Amino acid sequence: MALSKTVTAIISNQTISAASSSPSTGIDLSGSVDFGIGYQLTFSGTATLGARIDLYADPGGNSITFTVGTHADPCDAGDVALDAGSQVQGFFQMQRAAKYVKAVIVNLDTGQSITAASLWAIVQSP
Repeated sequence: MALSKTVTAIISNQTISAASSSPSTGIDLSGSVDFGIGYQLTFSGTATLGARIDLYADPGGNSITFTVGTHADPCDAGDVALDAGSQVQGFFQMQRAAKYVKAVIVNLDTGQSITAASLWAIVQSP
């Protein structure tokens, strides 16, 4: 059985202000057997904290365009270590139990923005 991987940009070249976040477009995992998030973020040279990528699920599995609620809890997360003044990139393996998910980049720094922030959904299916 051959597996295919689909890579989709879900956040492209965004600026995430200090102590704020940016949600992605929705991701359909209904036919997936594996799932991950690729990231690329640029930290300010004076940043003191990194970032986190939270994964949220539509609890009812009803819509790919669901809204992440203010009091919603992430179903998975990955920490991006600070490398002040540098562009960092990497990949997180994420859980795939939900039908629809959204990723949210959270800037943990209270004084500096993250620039050129991009995320990619990598969905593997049969």
